Amino acid sequence: MRKDAEQNRAKILAAAGQLFEQRSVQVVSMKDIASAAQIGTGTLYRNYPNKSELCLALAVDFIQQFITTSQQYLAQTTATPVEQFQQILAQYLTFRERRLQLLTAFENGPTVMATYYQSALYQQLVDLFKQVLTPVNEKIDETELTFRADMLIAMLKSDSYAHQRQQQGLSSQQIAQLISHLMIRG
Repeated sequence: MRKDAEQNRAKILAAAGQLFEQRSVQVVSMKDIASAAQIGTGTLYRNYPNKSELCLALAVDFIQQFITTSQQYLAQTTATPVEQFQQILAQYLTFRERRLQLLTAFENGPTVMATYYQSALYQQLVDLFKQVLTPVNEKIDETELTFRADMLIAMLKSDSYAHQRQQQGLSSQQIAQLISHLMIRG
C-alpha cells in the first residue's frame, strides 16, 4: 500500500474512533468522519465503502487484543480447565459489552460478516474458544468442538447479547453461567 494511502487509513481510523467515543456509532455519518479526518468523502469511500467495514477495521485491533490477552492468561494460569473457560468467557463478555456499538455496526453490515467469518482473526477467536472448550469436554471430536466454538461466538453476537441483557433482563454473570451450562459436558 502506498504511504499516502496508509496515512489516509490511519487518519480515517483515528477520526472515526474519536467520533465514536463522543457520539454513538449510529449518529456519526461517513461525511462526519471524512471531515474530522480532513479528507474528501471519495477518499473515505475508496478505503471503506460503508460504515460497517470501517467499524470492522476499528474492531480488528480490539479483537486481536482480546485474543492476545486471553492467550497470555492461559499461558500463565494454574486455574482448573472449567475456571479457565469461565474466565475467558467472562473476559469476552466484558470485551463485547465495552465495544457493543462498534461490534453491532459491523455485525449488522450486509457483506462484512461473510468476510469476517473467512478471516484469520475469526479463526484465531474460534481456536481460542476451542482451546478452553477441549479440556472441559472430554472425548469430543473436532467437528463438534469447532461447532461449539462457532456457536458460542454466534450466541454472543451483539443482537443476541443485547436481547438477553435488555429484554430478558439477564446480567452478564448470569449469561456466562448459563452459557457454561450449555458448553461444558457434565
